[in-house]
Amino acid sequence: MGKILTVKVNKGGIGKTFITLQLGAYLALNNKKVMILTSDSQNNIIDYSKNKEILYKKGLKEFVKGGEGEKIKIRENLFFIPLESNTFGNRFLNSLPLFLEKLKEEYDYVLIDSIPTMKIDSVFVANSDKIIIPCFADKVTIKGVINVVKEAGAEKILAIMVNKYENKKIQKLLLEEIKEAILGTDILFPTPIKNTSDIEELLYKGKTIWESNSIKILEIKRIFEEIGNEILNYDEIKENNLFDIDF
Repeated sequence: MGKILTVKVNKGGIGKTFITLQLGAYLALNNKKVMILTSDSQNNIIDYSKNKEILYKKGLKEFVKGGEGEKIKIRENLFFIPLESNTFGNRFLNSLPLFLEKLKEEYDYVLIDSIPTMKIDSVFVANSDKIIIPCFADKVTIKGVINVVKEAGAEKILAIMVNKYENKKIQKLLLEEIKEAILGTDILFPTPIKNTSDIEELLYKGKTIWESNSIKILEIKRIFEEIGNEILNYDEIKENNLFDIDF
């Protein structure tokens, strides 16, 4: 049975789509079958992973109501279901968990690029095995991160990832605030992702970090490898525990 991971924070523009795509691509490169979903009808995953326009008519809503939507192949083992619009009725929201369960039977991982302040976000979080929180090293965003940890519970948070980091005094202080807030938990807090134009260039070209040979991107790859390996190892540990029974 597959696992669901939601990339979430209560603020837009942090880099959720970028992080979702890189993690999905890493898991796919490790021979895992991965599906990406979104709660944003802009479907930026397509723009970030393709250098050409992709046309579609039906997506997540069509699938959830029992029809046949469209699945877009992003890379080998990596797929994306687009979202038709940002309006969600109760029937859709009530049927969504069943569709997520069906995806878990077909895919090793379902990654969700979730936007804040939407009812669908609550459904995604409730049905997730783990949550990854991206953030900036600024006061408002850090407050939002701490709120998400409190709302979801520390045991459900896999990692907090600081994006577009600049090595400045205030940002260093805010990193310490995060460390203090998660002290005593199992939440991963990897090296921050530095602000670099190399990422912007990759996104413009529709490429992932795994398709770059840039030295600056090498450090960022290591950050995503740390999170990706934790996801892969988490499943291995759980499987081993199932057979670790005393008679």
